[in-house]
Amino acid sequence: MKTSRAAVLFRVVVVAGIVVWSLSPIVLGIVTSFSTQTDVNTVPARWVPHHLTVGAYRALIVGNSGRAGGTATESGTFGKAMLNSTELALISTLAILSVATMASYAFSRLAFRGRKPIFYVTLSTLIVPIFVVVVALFQLLARFHLIDTKTGLVLVFVATLSPLATWILMNSVRELPHEPEEAALIDGCTRFQAFFRIVLPQMGSSIAALSAILVLWVWGEFLIPLLLSSTLNAKPVTVLITEYVGKYSTNYPILAAAGVLALLPPALVVLVLNKRITGMLAGSS
Repeated sequence: MKTSRAAVLFRVVVVAGIVVWSLSPIVLGIVTSFSTQTDVNTVPARWVPHHLTVGAYRALIVGNSGRAGGTATESGTFGKAMLNSTELALISTLAILSVATMASYAFSRLAFRGRKPIFYVTLSTLIVPIFVVVVALFQLLARFHLIDTKTGLVLVFVATLSPLATWILMNSVRELPHEPEEAALIDGCTRFQAFFRIVLPQMGSSIAALSAILVLWVWGEFLIPLLLSSTLNAKPVTVLITEYVGKYSTNYPILAAAGVLALLPPALVVLVLNKRITGMLAGSS
């Protein structure tokens, strides 16, 4: 049965609408980042700036006094925040994957007392909003001197995201065949050896996909770092960007340039991991 031209046209329009809806904020941000404050404030708005400039990017990297547009930036501040975000995303992702891979294997393959109740209690933490326990969490971290530290933020990310990661990986473990693992156990491997040598490599595609999700989640997290970091010791770029909004005026090119630069690392991670996932799926087919 041939698809009618009307159906094809409808699909093209829908896909084009989704693409425009998704890319238009990014395009607008890029255009604004290369504009001057005068072009941004012009009424009616100009889609194409009269004078392209990299002044906003220079202000983020070199710094300025804040006289233009009321937004002050210091040299090295934005770079330090980007480095904080990178470290938090990578360390948190590795820690969460370490916990989630072993927990998903234990809940899926091992028989021990209280397995189901423990799993359901762990999973139930997903429905608890972070702001419900934020006071107790702040007091706990303050007691151990972990406020405004990367260690404290990583521990919070691991505690809040490990249940979700475990739940996602459990489906992957359940779909794996039991025979290779049983053969390894018969040959003399311990349970840990069978897990690391047999099960873990088979979970590669799922771990790669989950890594992309975790990196994006941690990189884009705002509330937790806002509450638990006050200086550049641990402050990520998502929190620093809000400080570029002036009290009386805002330099929108600087704000847009910061958003564009903050978008590049997670986009690169997604592209790299997407190729990895595609390669794994092609090799297993």
